[in-house]
Amino acid sequence: MKITFFPVIAALRRDPRGASPIIWLKVIPAVAVCIFVFNPCCPLFAQENASVAWISAETRLTDPANDPGWRDLMVRLAPHRTRQSSFEEKRYFPFKKAPVRLTGEIRIIPGRGLSLRYVSPEEQIMIVDAQGLLIRDRDGRERQVPSDRRAQAATAALVNVLRFDLVKLQLEFEVHGRREGAAWSMAFVPRDPNLATLLGVLAVSGEGDALTRIEMIKSQTQRIAIEVSETREAVLFTGDTIRRFFR
Repeated sequence: MKITFFPVIAALRRDPRGASPIIWLKVIPAVAVCIFVFNPCCPLFAQENASVAWISAETRLTDPANDPGWRDLMVRLAPHRTRQSSFEEKRYFPFKKAPVRLTGEIRIIPGRGLSLRYVSPEEQIMIVDAQGLLIRDRDGRERQVPSDRRAQAATAALVNVLRFDLVKLQLEFEVHGRREGAAWSMAFVPRDPNLATLLGVLAVSGEGDALTRIEMIKSQTQRIAIEVSETREAVLFTGDTIRRFFR
């Protein structure tokens, strides 16, 4: 079966085993996303995955924006300055033995938006800003992604996670966190069962002021893992770079 990855709601295909349709969703600020909608699942079903198995009532953060143990870290993680990172994304599917691997670059300009450049396996640029989501191919051709309620909800959730906008996140998610020395992990469990079925659990982790890993987990066999590296802040983007990667 050939799998075509289009930005945001892209294609409606069936699992070769005859399961329910798969909605391919590519969103994000910093990453791309595939969403599986096989059978509805509890949002905590993903906790069988080791990355979020630590979630419990004791790890819940009722007000992380004002929690002394988390407040300063969240302020430092929020992109108040220009930022550029590299990433490697692995998509795990129940019908594939090996994950699909993608690589690229992330650029953020606060107040302007986020640009996600895929380098492999196919080069293209996704721009997320106040106007919505724009796709630009390697030849500069553009297409605006049509509005879709599910895509908008997923995009908004992921953007807020990557911006560490805890005020907005608390409206949509139950927030969990743990810290071990300089290492930290956070998990976001959607409050809305429909969003939980769509997204699963979002997990982010890092060390010190650096975000190093992002995951979207629905089960052990349905997940996306993104390793973030080579992050630079206060990057001076030239006019040509802004025109190429933003709008």
